[in-house]
Amino acid sequence: MDFELDQLNEKQREAVEHVDGPLLILAGAGSGKTRVITNRVAYLMQYGIDPSNILALSFTNKAADEMRERVAELTGPEMAEDVHLSTFHSLGANILRRDIDVLGYKRPFTILDQADQLTVVEDAMDDLNLDTSEIQPRDILTLISKAKMAFAEPGEMEELKYNPLRRFAQKIYKHYTRALRGLNAVDFDDLLCMPVQLFEESERIRQKYGDRFQYVMVDEYQDTNETQLLMLQKLVRDHQNICVVGDDDQSIYGFRGAVAENILSFEKEFEDTKVIKLEQNYRSTNTILDAANGLIANNAFRKDKELWSAQGEGEPVTYVECEDGEEEADYVAAEIERMRTEQQLAWNDMAILYRVNPQSRAFEKALQRYGIPFEVRGSTEFFDRREVKDFVAYLKAVLNPDDEISMRRIVNVPRRGIGPTRMSRISDLAREDNSSFFDALKKVADDPDAIEGMNHSSATKLRQFVETISEFHERLIEVDDSDGPTAEVCEQLLERVHLVDHVRSQEDNDRRARERIDNLEEVVASIREFDANSDQSVRTFLERMALDSHRMGKDSEAKNAVQLMTFHSSKGLEFPAVFCVGMEEHYIPHSQSIGREEDLAEERRLAYVGLTRAQQYLTLTSAKKRVRYGQELEREPSRFLEELPDETVVTGRARDRESMVEKRAERNEKHLDEFKNMIEGWQEDG
Repeated sequence: MDFELDQLNEKQREAVEHVDGPLLILAGAGSGKTRVITNRVAYLMQYGIDPSNILALSFTNKAADEMRERVAELTGPEMAEDVHLSTFHSLGANILRRDIDVLGYKRPFTILDQADQLTVVEDAMDDLNLDTSEIQPRDILTLISKAKMAFAEPGEMEELKYNPLRRFAQKIYKHYTRALRGLNAVDFDDLLCMPVQLFEESERIRQKYGDRFQYVMVDEYQDTNETQLLMLQKLVRDHQNICVVGDDDQSIYGFRGAVAENILSFEKEFEDTKVIKLEQNYRSTNTILDAANGLIANNAFRKDKELWSAQGEGEPVTYVECEDGEEEADYVAAEIERMRTEQQLAWNDMAILYRVNPQSRAFEKALQRYGIPFEVRGSTEFFDRREVKDFVAYLKAVLNPDDEISMRRIVNVPRRGIGPTRMSRISDLAREDNSSFFDALKKVADDPDAIEGMNHSSATKLRQFVETISEFHERLIEVDDSDGPTAEVCEQLLERVHLVDHVRSQEDNDRRARERIDNLEEVVASIREFDANSDQSVRTFLERMALDSHRMGKDSEAKNAVQLMTFHSSKGLEFPAVFCVGMEEHYIPHSQSIGREEDLAEERRLAYVGLTRAQQYLTLTSAKKRVRYGQELEREPSRFLEELPDETVVTGRARDRESMVEKRAERNEKHLDEFKNMIEGWQEDG
C-alpha cells in the first residue's frame, strides 16, 4: 500500500491511526480532512480489517467518488472496490433494495425525484378539490418532508401548530403516502426514514447491517439530521466503531434539516469519544484565517478551535464600500481584470460569492461589459432540463412499466393525441379495472372505445407507443440482468421514440435546438461511460442520477471563467481570489434570520465559509444604497464586518482605484493620437 503517513501532520496522523471506539475529528476549513479520511480507510485495511466491513459515508456522489479514487491510489483498485463508499441516501437505497419487502413493498421499487413528488401532491390536491393557486404544492411538500423526518404526521407536529397550511398538509399527507405505496415508490426522505423503520421492526435486519459494517466513517458530520443520527446509532450499537469528521463552524444547511447539535453533542451520544482537532490550514494565508477566526468566535455555542497556516501572513483583507450596486459590480469587474493582468491569475482562479441568486445579475452585466468570461454556478441542473427528464422518464418507464409517474410524463411526448382529458379518462379506467396505468393504456390501444372520445388515429399512435415500451422493456431487462452494456439499447430507444425530432420541432432557434439535442446525446454518453467503468446496471445508473446532488454531464466541470455562486454553493471549493459581495444587513445576515440567535449564528457560519474559500486574496464589498422593487433603499454594512479584527482589514473606496478598462481606453486613445500624427506626417512629406 502506498501510504501518505509521513506527509501527515501530527494531529492528522493521530486521527488516521485511531482504530477502535468513537472518534470525533474536528476538521477546520482547509485542514486536509479528505486526506485523513482516505488514509484512515487504508490504515484500517493494513491493520487487518476486511474492506467489506468498512463503510464511509458522504453527502454527495462526487465526494464519494473522490474518496474512492484516493483510496484506490493508496490500496489498489481491487481492495478499494470492496469498501462501501456512498452517500446516506445511496446506503438507504441499497438497504431497501434488499429488504423493502419486509415493509410490504415489492421489489424493484421506484425512487421519485422532487418533480415527481410534486406531481403526486398536485394529484392529491385535485382529489381534495384544493386550489393550487392559493396553496402551493411545494409548500405542502416541505411540510410533509419535515413530518417524515420527524417520524410523524403534519397534524402531530407541535412546531406547525400555528402554520395555516398544517390542516391541508395533514389531509394531503394521507393521500400522498397512500399514492406512493400504490405506485410502489419511495421519495428521498423515505431513503433515510424507511431503513430506520426496518431496523426498529426487525432486529435481524439491523444486526445484519451492523455486523457487515464494523467500522463506520462519516464525512461532513455537521450536515447530518436527526434521522441520519438514528441510522448511525442503530448501525454501530453493538461495536461503537464510528469516526465522524466535520466542522461545526461550517454547519450552514439548517434549512435542509441539518442539525448542528449533532456534532456538538457527539461526545454525549457516544461514550468514551476521542476528540482530535485539525487546526492547521493548507489553503489560506494567516491574515485571511485571522479574519475568519475573529468572525466565528462571536458564535456562542461552538467547539473552540483556531485555524493557522504555515503559508505566511499574506495580503490584508480588502473592504470596499461602494455608492450603489452598479458601482460595486463595476469595481469588482475592474479588480478582476487587474488581478488577471497583475497577479497572473486565470479567470477560474477568481470567484464572486453572494447570499441570494438575484444578486448575480448586476455582476453578470458588468463582466459582460468588460468582456470577462464567467459561469453562474447553480443554474439549471443537467438532469433537470426538460428534454433530459423526458428521456430519463422513458428509460424508467421501460425498466418498470408500472412507474405511473414516468408513464404519464411520456405518453404524449412526442404528441400522440393523449391530452389532459384523455389522460384523466385513462386514469379513471385504470381505477375501475383496479389495474396499472400502463395496462389501461394497452386496453385503450387495443380498443379505442374503452374510453369516451378516443379516435383511431390517436389509438394507432398509442399502440405503437405501448409496443415500443414492451419491446424495449424485454431488451433492457435482459441486458441489464446480465450486466451487459446498455448504452446501445438506450440509444436505439432514443431513436425509436423520435425525441430528437420532437426537440427540433419545438425550437425555432437552431443553436438552441442543437444544445438540447446535445443534452439527449450526453445522457447516452453518460450511460456509455457508466457501462465502461462499472459492472452495475442501468437501473443503478438511474438511481445514482436521482440521488446525486451534483451536476453530471458535459458541463459538470468549471470552465476557464470567473465563477459566480452563492455562499452556500461555494462550500468545499477554493479559489486564489474571492470577492464576497453585498456584505450588508438583510443580505448577510439575511433579513429572515435577524431576530433569532440560532439563525444569526448560522448566517455567521455562512459568512465564515465564504471567507475561508479564499487562498491569497479576499475582497469584501457593500453598497450604500440599492434599487430594489423600483425603489432606492439605504443600506447598512453587515454587522459581520465589525466583527473582523481591525488588523486584518484595509478599507478603501471603489472610485479610488482607476479601472483597467479606463487605463486601456486611455492607452488606446494615446495610440490613436500617435497614429493620427504619423499619418499627418506622411501627408506633409508627400
